[in-house]
Amino acid sequence: MFRSFLAAVVTMAGLFSTGQIACAQDASPVTIVTYAEVAPAKAAEARILVISYAEAARKADGAVQIEIGQRISDPGHFALVEQWKSLAAKQAFASTDTYTKYRAALDPLRSAAYDERIHGALSVGPSKPAPKGAILVLTHVDVIPTQVEPGTAKVKAFVEEGRKAPGNLRFDDNVQANRKNHFTVVEAWKSQAEKNAWISSKTVRTFREELQPMGGALYDERVFKVL
Repeated sequence: MFRSFLAAVVTMAGLFSTGQIACAQDASPVTIVTYAEVAPAKAAEARILVISYAEAARKADGAVQIEIGQRISDPGHFALVEQWKSLAAKQAFASTDTYTKYRAALDPLRSAAYDERIHGALSVGPSKPAPKGAILVLTHVDVIPTQVEPGTAKVKAFVEEGRKAPGNLRFDDNVQANRKNHFTVVEAWKSQAEKNAWISSKTVRTFREELQPMGGALYDERVFKVL
């Protein structure tokens, strides 16, 4: 029995380390975070395409929640946060004419690669629908490989505390499928003022100070307005 358990652990570790292959073989829910950047003059055109994509994706089999945002500081930057019942469901939608036409129309407008990242959930709480105009915040957190365990625990505790903050609609911790030391923190807030109040709290300052020595890259926080 112990050998069977050990074999299962080794198998799961191997699957996790292969990232996208693991997700493809796993029917568990996934979160896809995508960053799309277009030339500034093409922002209005891209906005229409991204909104149309989200509307179609929400109707697809296996779609759980699809949110999109336009970056406040850079209107040519867009973010898509998609929750699917499984990677297979996302892949099925990605094989449709709707998706193919969306990518074909967006590609000539792009100023950077279409950056689509697959994640598994580490701590995902109940989310309230984010109305248009709400604040969507995506943060890429990278910890050095030797600090994965304490870094994971610290980010998880941080998001679970953030869910209690006034005005919070969503606060999730997702781990990138092919890099277990890379996390995407997804936040949604009713307003920028409530997000600002959270940023100014002792909890956030302490978290940032304690995380910094573990960091493998710049703490990359991007703020979007929900479309």
